[in-house]
Amino acid sequence: MTPLRRLGPCATTGVGSLPFADPVAAVAHVRAAYDVPFCPQLPALDGDMVAEWVTADPGRCGFSEERQRPHPAAWDAFVASLAATPPIHGLAKLQVTGPVTLAFGLGRTPGSPDLTGLARDLARWAGATLQAWVAELAELGLTAIVVVDEPGLACAAGAPLADVWDAIRAVAPVFGMHVCGAVPWSLLCAVQPDLVSFDACRAEHRGHGMSDAVRALRRRGIRAVPGVIDVAAPTPDALPGDALGDLLPALITPACGTGLCTPDQERTIAARLRRFAADARAAARRGEGGRGYPEAAGGG
Repeated sequence: MTPLRRLGPCATTGVGSLPFADPVAAVAHVRAAYDVPFCPQLPALDGDMVAEWVTADPGRCGFSEERQRPHPAAWDAFVASLAATPPIHGLAKLQVTGPVTLAFGLGRTPGSPDLTGLARDLARWAGATLQAWVAELAELGLTAIVVVDEPGLACAAGAPLADVWDAIRAVAPVFGMHVCGAVPWSLLCAVQPDLVSFDACRAEHRGHGMSDAVRALRRRGIRAVPGVIDVAAPTPDALPGDALGDLLPALITPACGTGLCTPDQERTIAARLRRFAADARAAARRGEGGRGYPEAAGGG
């Protein structure tokens, strides 16, 4: 049984990055504002999503030989909070910059002949680090949802990448992928992650495109995690509460991380996400008498 069956419909969580410089404050916000706690990535302390992992700074989490701290800045505060107040569903979410994105950050292009090999090596590297993180959460009785962030994956969809993430999948109790750019659906279906997190605010996903995407994933046994709050809008905008129709996913998120927002904007985004979840559940109850809940409860 998938651990995601512990969640009710439209549980909220974040994509990863947050605009805080104080790890304790960041974790306190996560625990208060979201249903599924996630270890916040803090660009102000950890650097951007590539520098966080592939860095020459030995004081940061990364893959340098001189690495002194094998955890992101918020890790200690995150673990302390989980130990003090474990989430009732027993789930916690971790994020890692995807190996294809890291390979791009190291200068490879979609046409580079060694893209796949380097990405596979980076995945093994990341998997070794993630294995320790997952074990630390397991010691607290928690199941980790591990999501790799590959924002520009579509531009490399023609490369032979389907097995690149296997080393990460092998250590992840629940393995997911986040793509906030164009979504290479055929590649993701070949990879077969447990969940796919995507920007549902993109034009191609609005209207019927949203429910079609969710249904297509469900038919393949992949859970959809739509990002329903447009964090790039001048005023963070949410999709209508009935945008999912009767297809209530187990998880919803903002469209992307909010590391480039202000703390007040992040608080607004989290509040709008909670309202969206409540509106979506209410719309499904009115229209379908609750028949939209199997996606959250474990169907498909």
